[in-house]
Amino acid sequence: MLNRRSFLRAVPLACVAAGSMSDLLAAPASAATIGFPMDVASWDPVVAANPTTSAIYKCVFDQPLELAPQLGFADSVVASHRWRSDDCTVLELNLRPGITFHNGDRLTSDDVKFTFFDRVQADKATLLAGVWGKVARIETPTPLQAVLYFSQPMATAPVMLADIPAYILPRAYYERVGKEGFVARPVGSGPYRLVDYQRDQRIVLEAYPAYWKGQARVRRVTFQIIKDQTARAAALQSGALDVAVNLPLRDAERLGRLPGMQAHLDPTTGVVLVQMVNKGVFANRDVRLAAHHAIDKAALSKALFGGHATPIWLPAGPGMPGYVADFQVSHDQAKARALLAQAGYGPQKPLRCKFYTTKGAFPSDFEIARVIAQMWQQVGIEAELVVLEAPMMYEYQNSGKFDGPVLKPFNPAGGDPGTYSGYMLDPKVSFSIWKSADIPPRLYPLMAEPDQQKRYAGFRRFDQWQVGEGYSIPLLLGLTTTVARSALQFQPYRSGVLVPYSWT
Repeated sequence: MLNRRSFLRAVPLACVAAGSMSDLLAAPASAATIGFPMDVASWDPVVAANPTTSAIYKCVFDQPLELAPQLGFADSVVASHRWRSDDCTVLELNLRPGITFHNGDRLTSDDVKFTFFDRVQADKATLLAGVWGKVARIETPTPLQAVLYFSQPMATAPVMLADIPAYILPRAYYERVGKEGFVARPVGSGPYRLVDYQRDQRIVLEAYPAYWKGQARVRRVTFQIIKDQTARAAALQSGALDVAVNLPLRDAERLGRLPGMQAHLDPTTGVVLVQMVNKGVFANRDVRLAAHHAIDKAALSKALFGGHATPIWLPAGPGMPGYVADFQVSHDQAKARALLAQAGYGPQKPLRCKFYTTKGAFPSDFEIARVIAQMWQQVGIEAELVVLEAPMMYEYQNSGKFDGPVLKPFNPAGGDPGTYSGYMLDPKVSFSIWKSADIPPRLYPLMAEPDQQKRYAGFRRFDQWQVGEGYSIPLLLGLTTTVARSALQFQPYRSGVLVPYSWT
């Protein structure tokens, strides 16, 4: 503790060094402490990746392809790629030379084969297998070339190589130390390497000097695990953090007005939607469309997100390739009531159903479901809210247990329309809740179209059709609520992912 004499000596020196608190906040930073809502489930990223923790994994592990801040591909481990087939079943990847893992081993095509084929074959229960189970084999004609052969067309493969769970792992190191050894001391080729880890407390990363893009300018990054969003806001205000993510909207706006701080309230490629189920009363098209016309999306955004969340009518927003500017489904309570009447429901016979949601799995999920239920009630739909934990949601989805609409997020990073409807509505994959025979003839040719612009146009038509049939109800774009010290020159990414390597 400083005594009075020490304090008087220290004050002038501190004033000279720092000038003022605003000067300190504006000073360039070589380190950053981030208030983060959750820890990684495992340091084996192909097993337990999710959109939130991908920010941590992307610091340590490279992905084959990389997204630019406003979508499209940026410089990446894969220097070039091309389809060798006309039906999107053979994809050639050419790797950049000279890339090393943190232990000094060279990154080669054999590491790509290990990650995207051998590990899938070894454990088909992983998220990696769920996305990349269509890989029939991978050939490695040279150390810098990998050729992926798919068992069925996968036009979305390039953009999925920039999404979770596409993180390249080092075969030699992984096989030498085994799975437990790798989880204890993970090695990647990303811009940072792990130097300290305390589960559910903090993750400390240091810049990898030999990173192929150049050493990160923010040399040390600490993820401070603070699960309570109010506590994250308080820690940022106290000066304990340089960045805080997933803040309550009002706290983000308030903290962003402090000297030397900046709020980033940015739309993402993620969407929030209601997925319908082809069962019971929802097999009736009039019922599904009535449910859509009853929802006031602008009111949802205003009530729960201060108007910052963008309403959507297709699973795409402005600037995304699936967006159609003049397509909307009107909020029209009279039309909703008329459609319900055509289906045999009215004031004397309200439609009763279950409406499934999570609580706390993504921002304001339960509150969104509750407001929608109130909007439905105004037109004659009595929805019983059923709250499930995220793991139970997946179990219901995989086993076909849903018997009513489901509120859920969908978070493809690249914004490619094929990664939305191409997975949500494909009856062969677990992501699909609505299943009907009219989808494959329209969907599968698009998943085999190598011409990107033709595929985008085809998906715009497909999505207008499926929303018009009431197979899904897109609601809002995802929204990031981040506050960062201005000196970091925080760079928002449209994918919604935090990328400390981009900060200066």
